Amino acid sequence: MKHRSSSAVFSNILQIRLPLLPWLLLILSSPQADPTKAMITLQPPWVDVFQEEAVTLQCEGPRQPGDSSAQWFLNGTAIRTLTPRYYIIGAQANDSGEYRCQTELSAPSEPVQLQAHRDWLLLQVSGRVFTEGEPLTMRCHAWKNKIVHKVIFYQNGKAFKYSFQDSELTIPNTNVSHDGIYHCSAMGRYRYTSAGVSVTVQGSQPPLHVWFHVLPFLVVGILFLFGTILCLKLRKEWKRKQGRTLEIPLSSGPVKNITSYLQNYRHFGGRAEGPGAEELEERAPPKLQETELP
Repeated sequence: MKHRSSSAVFSNILQIRLPLLPWLLLILSSPQADPTKAMITLQPPWVDVFQEEAVTLQCEGPRQPGDSSAQWFLNGTAIRTLTPRYYIIGAQANDSGEYRCQTELSAPSEPVQLQAHRDWLLLQVSGRVFTEGEPLTMRCHAWKNKIVHKVIFYQNGKAFKYSFQDSELTIPNTNVSHDGIYHCSAMGRYRYTSAGVSVTVQGSQPPLHVWFHVLPFLVVGILFLFGTILCLKLRKEWKRKQGRTLEIPLSSGPVKNITSYLQNYRHFGGRAEGPGAEELEERAPPKLQETELP
């Protein structure tokens, strides 16, 4: 009965697990499993600008043929425009905030934090959060585009770059050592110093939102793997138990004793010796007396 129950369990598990495979493959291959995000680009490419300067934000992402619209959000509130570009003619304090965009076929973009400042000198950066390997560009920018010279760039309070005229600097391949607070100083009529800007450089591991997409499929895959291993173990156990029912125990029990008695019987010329000999003598067939034929 045990080997029958194991066979039934093995059959039931196969009927449950195997149909999951095509569904699992369908889910993993579905384009909706990881929707393409929209992306915001800036022109000029700075997330920090002076007040009264112009900025253009462009939303890039998948769209239906002939559809160029995009939905814009500022600090989580929808903006009343559906154009693919959002124009800020003269930035003001209320234009500062977190911008997102979304096309009809995309997920919402990563946020872009735009800040409009009023100061004499501003360190402009191409972004605040980077992944290792991405380029970082910064510019030491004066109010109303006034010319500055003797520019010094600082990271975490330490000067690391000096230029007499060039106010722009690019780090082509960032790594975690470029993480920190940056500012600059420059000479105009006087020497001015900008406020600090925080720049974060993340490692190459996937960001947290990617794990939220991957984790469900990972769990399903692990469950499927454990189910397959369990099926194989049950199948092996079932075959082993079936094999045991066909074995004949020739090395123990009454068969061994009978074999021993027969060997003794033959050895002593038809007379049994040892334990159980009397019983064997009784069971042995009577001998035929030899008689001469007339």
